[in-house]
Amino acid sequence: MAAAPDDAGLTVAYARPCDVRRRLGLGALDETERARAARISNRARHDHFIAGRALLRHCLSAAAGNAVRPACWQFMNGACGKPSVKPGLPQIRFSISHAEGLVAVAASSVSKIGIDLELVTGAQDTRPAPDQLTRRERAWLREHSEADRWLAFLQLWTAKEAVSKATGLGCSVDFRDIEIDVPAGRARCPDGLLASGDRVDFDLQTIQAHGATYCLSVARI
Repeated sequence: MAAAPDDAGLTVAYARPCDVRRRLGLGALDETERARAARISNRARHDHFIAGRALLRHCLSAAAGNAVRPACWQFMNGACGKPSVKPGLPQIRFSISHAEGLVAVAASSVSKIGIDLELVTGAQDTRPAPDQLTRRERAWLREHSEADRWLAFLQLWTAKEAVSKATGLGCSVDFRDIEIDVPAGRARCPDGLLASGDRVDFDLQTIQAHGATYCLSVARI
């Protein structure tokens, strides 16, 4: 659930949708969010959406030192569709990700951020797909045993997803333009993708939650 910002001004929380509903409730959602949820016919997607919005609002309030109530946050979409907090409110950057059974949110008053969450166990196909990896990433992946290769691939993939979200460009980015150095916790991007002098760091976690394993990555620019 929502936690206080760490020393770097980053707030990260993850939870099952049912736990968000039970512990935080849905009273903070606005009419637009409720209307959007009502249009989602798939029950699991519906529950994930409303839980993600509720968790986001509480994380934003935590990141702002509880100066704004969860129900008071308002949002807008940028040129590439990346949502942000409307002017007039504390400018907390945020990112949301979903995987089967879990929702994750990151918020920061300091950095551009992106978060990605992937289910490790129970996947339909656990063979890495290297076509979106760079030569160095494929070489790093080959260093792992076959048993460890799927998790290693998801570390690369979640980091790429998180970095692409942090840039604000999302799926419009060619993932081969984002090179992940897992041991260093650093991403290399070509000129033009980032502003001059920007540095991209990321944190990777393997989460054991409710009988499942997840890979979580948070990128900061």
